[in-house]
Amino acid sequence: MTRRTPSDDPEISVVIPVYDQPDLLVEALDSVRDQTFGPLEAVVVDDASETDFEPIVDEYGDWVRLLVHEENRGAAAARNTGIEATDGEFVAFLDADDVWRPRKLERQRAVFEARGEDLGLVYTGFVQYDTDGSELVRRPDARGEIHLAELERDRVHPTSTVTVRRACLERVGDFDPSLPSRQDYDLWIRLTERYRVDFVDEVLVEKREQPGGISKDFDRRIRGDLAVFEKVRERTADLDLPTRLRIHSFHHHVIGRDYDSNGDRRKALSHLGLAIAQYPFRPRSWAMFAIALFGVDRNGRLLGTLKRLAR
Repeated sequence: MTRRTPSDDPEISVVIPVYDQPDLLVEALDSVRDQTFGPLEAVVVDDASETDFEPIVDEYGDWVRLLVHEENRGAAAARNTGIEATDGEFVAFLDADDVWRPRKLERQRAVFEARGEDLGLVYTGFVQYDTDGSELVRRPDARGEIHLAELERDRVHPTSTVTVRRACLERVGDFDPSLPSRQDYDLWIRLTERYRVDFVDEVLVEKREQPGGISKDFDRRIRGDLAVFEKVRERTADLDLPTRLRIHSFHHHVIGRDYDSNGDRRKALSHLGLAIAQYPFRPRSWAMFAIALFGVDRNGRLLGTLKRLAR
């Protein structure tokens, strides 16, 4: 397999936000360097780290640039800085603690080429390595005009799996840095409202959960859940009642699940009860309600299967 060297006049721009973790950034950049598709460029956006990333970035040559925020503004703002500083026809996102498998961009570019200009986003499958050593493989299953499905539940996979057509991104806007979390989901909602989505049915991204990551910061996650839900309420105001209730139900499920993870059983049961009342045909909401009601440890080994179901 021949490796293509990234060069000038990039077709794909890779945006990598980073906050410390220099060793992980090296692995992420290695995975970009090893892509079978080119030409491309990469922009690393340092969100006011204590680490000096310049020596690391300099090792990769002119196809990688480093931009530095003077103050910490969050991953969404860092991604927006990277988007604004690049020129490729397509923008691919890679978190510094994730890595791509070599044919990731090649496979996605082929889907864009085959489907036409009303295709706004292509994502892939991924494997997630959690801090407890467990692995979770997620394969894609939603394509086409998926806006209603996306409003109900985030069908598009995490940011590192996604490549977006820049013209579509310019039309719907960048990541919303005012959201405490779930900025990617908010952007996918806006993209799916106007454009079709497709996927590569391969596991091409390796996600590595970190102890201090946003997925473990449940206060912040809940604030993001609630803020996104308000946006969803506005977007669903004109839908028929059954569809609106089904969509709202799932968001109550997500909020209740995260309250349970944060140790607030009362609020967890309140939102999970609303999820069931508004749409009683979702087994995972009943399972999550039972977990919250009886105070079951969702991280226990015996509940591994129920934990995945509750998600």
